[in-house]
Amino acid sequence: MAARGRLLLLVLAAIGTALGSHWLLTRAAQSAFAPLVQGLFLAQHAGVHAALALWFGTTLRRGHQPLISQLAQRLHGHLTPAMAHYTRQVTLAWVLYFAAMTLVSLGLYFGGPLHAWSLLVNAITPVATLAMFVGEYALRYRLHPEFERVDFSAAVRAFRAHQADRGRRA
Repeated sequence: MAARGRLLLLVLAAIGTALGSHWLLTRAAQSAFAPLVQGLFLAQHAGVHAALALWFGTTLRRGHQPLISQLAQRLHGHLTPAMAHYTRQVTLAWVLYFAAMTLVSLGLYFGGPLHAWSLLVNAITPVATLAMFVGEYALRYRLHPEFERVDFSAAVRAFRAHQADRGRRA
């Protein structure tokens, strides 16, 4: 019950943040601070997506283990060649997603109406990200039933452990 309450609080906070950001963006267009506020939002949205595309993409280089493969190996232990290939493809899918979000964000910001860009940032991006997670999860267990079923919190713990290991090696 406590976990369900925290999840509800998180969802409400996310919705409140999205609505507040949309309101701020659309109202900022009427103030003297409009370019600054809008520029900060653009830097946040496009910058984070570009950085994630670069981070995931650098792990696809020859001689490196793709990021999703690293996390899957931490969760599942040994990866079969088919599992390693699949996780490599998932890493590539995320790179393409992040790059597309960056390009669409920049394109809408500089070439479209502000309300369309705000809709992308505050509504479409979270839904599209959730769709990527859900779609990948469904596809994974359809194509690779040998992957042990793990919940999202296990994936988060694996990611945190991965980051901690990286920090110790740096």
